[in-house]
Amino acid sequence: MKKIIVFCLLMFGCFALFQNNFILVGADELTDNINNQLENIDLSGLESYFNNVKGLPEGIDFFTYLIGLLNGTFNVDFNSFTTYFVNVFMSDVKDVMPMFISLFAIAIFCGIVQNLRSSFLSESIGDLILFVCLLSIILILSAHIIALIKDVEIIIKNIANLTEIMSPIIITLMLASGGKVSASVYKPSVTFLSNGVIDIFLFAIIPLVGLFTVFNTMTSFSNTIRLTKFSELTVSTIKWIIGLTVTVFGVFLSVQGITSATFDGISIKATKYAISNSVPLVGGLLKDGFDMVIAGSVLIKNAVGITSLIALLFTLLNPVLYLWAFSFLLKVVSAITEPITDVRISSFFMSMSKTVTYLTVILLAVGLMFFITIMLLIMSANAFL
Repeated sequence: MKKIIVFCLLMFGCFALFQNNFILVGADELTDNINNQLENIDLSGLESYFNNVKGLPEGIDFFTYLIGLLNGTFNVDFNSFTTYFVNVFMSDVKDVMPMFISLFAIAIFCGIVQNLRSSFLSESIGDLILFVCLLSIILILSAHIIALIKDVEIIIKNIANLTEIMSPIIITLMLASGGKVSASVYKPSVTFLSNGVIDIFLFAIIPLVGLFTVFNTMTSFSNTIRLTKFSELTVSTIKWIIGLTVTVFGVFLSVQGITSATFDGISIKATKYAISNSVPLVGGLLKDGFDMVIAGSVLIKNAVGITSLIALLFTLLNPVLYLWAFSFLLKVVSAITEPITDVRISSFFMSMSKTVTYLTVILLAVGLMFFITIMLLIMSANAFL
């Protein structure tokens, strides 16, 4: 009994002495496995997209983020991000301020003409001046709205491009980590996101927003043209299409993804059990090597997914902030000019702010579906361990 106790104490002491070495060896093996897999993965497309995102802060590099995520050294400085957020918003406000000053000046001039029309100007001349002022405001603002719509279309196409670049990498890594069923589910789903859903937004929702803008412009242009009900119908259609698209896509992808991840997780565990118990002597070593390959693939997959989310964030951040600034200033000008100018002008400003708001919703909805897809890919990958 004494010999057994002494032997156990010696074994415990040896384990305590060499435990750190075992951990370092395991960590080195995992690092080597990750480096070997990274050498065989073509990340040039994703790197090019990431580094070409407009408005990306200085010092941010694709591989810096990727390696930081793999090494566990990645951290988010919320103070710096908040400062960047505020600076971008204020910069956007500063960029559009000259145009809004011009619109405000024209609106004030219309108000002065309207007040002086009964005293110093004939009614026909006053109506002509108001018509010219209103037409000037509509032309200036409509040109900017059209430019915003085109910019939103470009951004949506960029998100589709990011999806097409990212999905083959993640799905390939998912197959390497044993997620055969999940890969078969996500591949058509991601294709549907980058083609079908994007087409719905580009060729259905955005044209409806343009039609809504035309209705409001015509209503503001003349008191005799009444298209309010058509505007309400268009808005209702936009809301229903966006709501149904996001809901159906999110629910379908979530249910299918979670189910497939569970099935793949069970399959991986069964494979590990078979390797460990069916191969004599070296079954445990083979199982450990199998775990190392899966762990490396999962880590790379998650890092690529999170890096793609960061690319999505900076793709949407500047445009969304610009749209918010634009909409905010439209509401401010509408509120200020309402008591001093023609009601059609203030109503036109407010209707255009709604148009900009719907453009913002479109970008956020597309970004949300991309976010759901990436998060489900990451969660499914974790389920294999």
